[in-house]
Parts: sequence; C-alpha cells; structure tokens
Amino acid sequence: MNQQSQLNKSIKTLQLRIVELENREKVLLMQLQQNSSLHSMVLDALPINVFLEDPVGRTIFANKQACLANGKKLEELVGKTVYDFFPEHIAKMNREIDLEVWERGSLVTKEVMAGFQGQESYMYTGKTIIHPPESKEEFLLGFGLDITELKLAEEKIAHMAFHDALTGLPNRWFIKAYLEKYQTEQERLPPMVRPMLGVLLLDLDHFKVINDSLGHQAGDFLLKSVAKRLKTAIGEENILARFGGDEFVLLIPNLPSKEAVCEISDLVLKVMEEAFFISGQKFFVSPSIGISLHPLHGEDINTLIKNADLAMYHSKEKGRNTYSLFIPNMKVQAMIRLDMEIYLRQALENKEFILHYQPKMDMKTEKIYGMEALIRWVTKEGQLLYPDSFIQIAEESGLIAPIGEWVLREACSQCKKWHDQGFQELSVSVNISPKQFQTQNLEGLIGEILLETGLKPCALELELTESTVMKNPEVAAIALKNLKELGITISIDDFGTGLSSLSYLKKFPIDILKIDKSFITNLECDTANNAIASAVIELAHNLNLKVVAEGVETSEQLDLLQMGNCDFVQGFFISKPVEINSIQEIVDDCILS
Repeated sequence: MNQQSQLNKSIKTLQLRIVELENREKVLLMQLQQNSSLHSMVLDALPINVFLEDPVGRTIFANKQACLANGKKLEELVGKTVYDFFPEHIAKMNREIDLEVWERGSLVTKEVMAGFQGQESYMYTGKTIIHPPESKEEFLLGFGLDITELKLAEEKIAHMAFHDALTGLPNRWFIKAYLEKYQTEQERLPPMVRPMLGVLLLDLDHFKVINDSLGHQAGDFLLKSVAKRLKTAIGEENILARFGGDEFVLLIPNLPSKEAVCEISDLVLKVMEEAFFISGQKFFVSPSIGISLHPLHGEDINTLIKNADLAMYHSKEKGRNTYSLFIPNMKVQAMIRLDMEIYLRQALENKEFILHYQPKMDMKTEKIYGMEALIRWVTKEGQLLYPDSFIQIAEESGLIAPIGEWVLREACSQCKKWHDQGFQELSVSVNISPKQFQTQNLEGLIGEILLETGLKPCALELELTESTVMKNPEVAAIALKNLKELGITISIDDFGTGLSSLSYLKKFPIDILKIDKSFITNLECDTANNAIASAVIELAHNLNLKVVAEGVETSEQLDLLQMGNCDFVQGFFISKPVEINSIQEIVDDCILS
C-alpha cells in the first residue's frame, strides 16, 4: 500500500508538472506571438526600407515603408527579385552589391541608385547576412534610407560653389579646379604630345558706363545677355566662365596651334558686334581680350590669368575691341607702368600737378572770352612733363579720377577768382578723359565743385573728344543730358577725327564743336582742309552750335576762319598755354594786342 500510494503520489506530481509545462508553453507561445506582432509593428513604423532576401535574391519579407516605396503589397513582393521591379541597370548594380555581401558575410554600406516606380532615387543602404537560430538557412537582411533630397541639396550647394549665381556660368573656383585637374592629366603624357590650352580673358569695354547710367539691373541683364551669346558661339567643347564683374574667361583645350586661338578670338569679336537691347535701347559692347597659353606662358591658374591680364591691358592700349597674345616683354612694360603709377600717386599726394591756361578768342569782338585748363606735372627734379607722357597710365590705373577731380576743382576755383577780379564773362574749359566720362559720377562731382567754389555753371565748359561720346552714343546721350541740366557748356573736341554719326550729333545736348587742329594746319594752302573746315562751320551753325578752331598758328589761317564765319579761335597765334602768373597779364588786358 505504501508503495502504491507513493507511486500514485509520484504520478499525480508528474501530471501536475505536465499541466504546468503545458500552461507555460501556452504562455510562451502567446508571448512569442505578441513579440512577433510587436516586432512587425516596430519594423513597419521605421521610416526606412527593411527587407529580407534568400541567397538567390528572392524577397522573403519587406516592411511597410519598403512596400510603399515599391507601390506594391507584401504578397506582391514576396518571391520577387530586384529585376522584377527595378530597371535592369539599377537591378544589376544592386544584385552585385548583394553578391559582395554574401561573399564577405559582413555588413556592407553604400550609396546606390534605386528605381522605385520608375523614379530614380538615391538610397543609403546597409546589408548583412543573418543566421536564424531555428533555421539552418541564411538570409540577407537589408535596409535603405532615401537620401534623394540630401543629395540634390549637396549637388545644388556644389553647383553654387562652382558656378556664378547671375549667369549660371562656371566661376573662378571651377576654373581653378579644372586647371589643376588638367595639369595633373597632362603630366601623365609625354611632353611632346601634350596639347596646348588657351586661356582667354575677356573684359567688357565701357561696361561701367551702362551700369552707372542705367542701373545695376540693366548691367546684370547685359551680363546675362553677353554670357548667353558667347556660350552659344564658342561650342560645347570649350569652357566659358564668369571671372567676376565684367570679366569672362574662355578655356580652349586641345589647341593645335597659336593660330587656332586667334581664330576663336576673331569669332568672339565677331559675335559681339551685334547690338544688345536694354529697356528698348540699343547698345554696342565690345571685349578687350588677353590670351595666354598653357604650358608656354604658365602652368598654374595664377600665372596664366596674370599673363592673360597683361595681354588684355595691351589690347586696351591698342584701342580696345581687339585681342593680344601674351609675350614676355609685357612683364617689363608692366613694371615700367607700375613704377609710373607709383610716381603718379606720389605726385598727387605731393601736389606736383599745375595748370597752364590757353586763351580762346571771340572772332567778332577780338576779346579773350575763355581759357582752356591744361594739366602739367612738375616732378621732384623740376622736370616739366606734358599729358602725353602720363595721362594714358593715369587712365589705365584709375588715377584719372582723382587727377581729373583736382583739375576740375582747381580750374573752377581759378575762374571764380577771375570773376571776383571783375572779369565776369570769362569762362574756363576742362578736358574730360574717356575714363572719367565712362566711370565717374560727373554730374554729382561737378555739382559739388560748383557749389563749393561758387562758380556760375555757365562759366564752366566741358570738352569731350568725338571718339569718347561716339563709343557708345546711346549711353553718352543720357550722360550728356544729365550734365547739361546743371547749366554748364558742353563742347565736342577734335571734331572730324572720329567716326561721327550726324544723326547722333543732332541728338546730343552740346553747344560747341571744336575743329581738330589737323584740319587747320596748312589751311591757307590746302584746299581739302579749307573745305572741311568750312563744312564743319556750316554744319554746326545749321545745328545752332558754335565753332572753335584750334591750332591757329598764322594770320592767314585766322583771316580764312574769319571769312568762314568761325565763332572762336585758339592756338599759338593767339597765345601758347601759359602758367597762371603769365595768364594774369592776358586776363588784365582781356584783348588780343
């Protein structure tokens, strides 16, 4: 009994244990099911694509985000490979990554292209091999994060860093990177087979005039128009960049010869001949071009641009709207020019400039009615230098602005002194250089000087050369109108030497034409010069303009001009330009003796 009882007790204990184990198994199964559901919820909540593939690339599982990305339900993805829902080139690339993961057996991360629903996207992916404990099989577990917006933003930032915001052209940083890469590639080639690279630096002539006269919006429009025209003309194989301001750089790779770069330069000048239209007005803009060649004139960007810049300034010295190829001698010329520029700055600071005055006579009254102010430079050594020896460098360096301002202020101040001495009808004329006219705010400057000196506006005459106003007549007409509104007198100097357009001449708000002295020389014996002078006088009078004949050196010339009804004369026969102390005697007499 005792044994039976003990056996029954053991059986009952075992039965209870079995029930306990069964209950525990049910709890575990329930927990497992709950955990599986939780895992699925977690995977579906992730904002990334999560997927599981077998060794041959068939999809075993995909979370909610992966299904949404593919535009398919889970049952439509299971059993399918990337070849079933990606374009072939993208599917092939992804499958190659899968095989790399299977071979390495470890995590691999990459940036790849995906083709969800026909739209290519940038994805950051990670893939690894997993070994489920309850299975002998292996699976590829992967995730993918859509970084398309990030990549596009990076590309936009990179584009902005290497491209000009206004024109969309490459910028100087692009050029620098391109030339560094080009240099590296060239070093791999034997020296004898390395092709030349042309570097063209283009500077727009007189661009600042348009910018200042019509405003920066018009200037920006012109820059975009120039960029578009040049880009169309140069061809896809060449690179056009905006280097800053109104400067452009053109890179010509694989040049067969120096002659080839000259042909391209001729093409650039040709396409720029056609007018640009801004706000309904027609403007002509020409480029001055400097050329350097890699590797003949340098191998780094700084040297190539510097040498192209020297050549470009040489083009401006030749009259603009042309091109120049760099030659080593330009460096010597640049050093001489730099020395002269330094001396000019010192001369301005040390007040080494003086004015001489040349009288102008009224033919009817035979009285001196005005003085032309002419600048001279007295060096520290006491040498007297005339404008021909320094004005061009002053123009190129930008020093013409402060020098020209000094001349205007000094001449107006002196004329006011003459007025205070009783010579109220005396006027003073000042030559305005092309650079002053094109870059300075003359209207504001002259208004300020007249107010400061107290000189009546009608006593100031500005002399501008014919070539200055005819360089860009539409812009010149606007600038002249603004100046004329101050009440000053405007004359066109050296008339007859430029390429005048009479249709523009009648539109300019001018008062006086000055016949160039080349037509007055030998007037008494040269019938052609006599005819030209007579024609200019008649033309001017028909336009209600006065005429000044300059360069009068003989009594015969004076008599002929008087018979031709010339209004005013100026020249050595009347008086040479003299310094202020000597001019005082002429002012005191106020009549030709």
